[in-house]
Amino acid sequence: MSESEGEAVVLIGKKPVMNYVVACMTLFNSGAKQVVVKARGRAISRAVDTVELIRRAFIKDLVIKNIS
Repeated sequence: MSESEGEAVVLIGKKPVMNYVVACMTLFNSGAKQVVVKARGRAISRAVDTVELIRRAFIKDLVIKNIS
């Protein structure tokens, strides 16, 4: 989890999905307007799971801006 130039970033790795969900929710609760979730390789599916879990369980009106 890092913040660079006003942009909150969560880097997805090998930890359980809920760890990343908590990291994203912490950033949103601390005032971040948007959170960037980044992953490479096998961790991409974990990143998708993280965002979908946040969207379905915690923030119903979450807007996903870009997937690349």
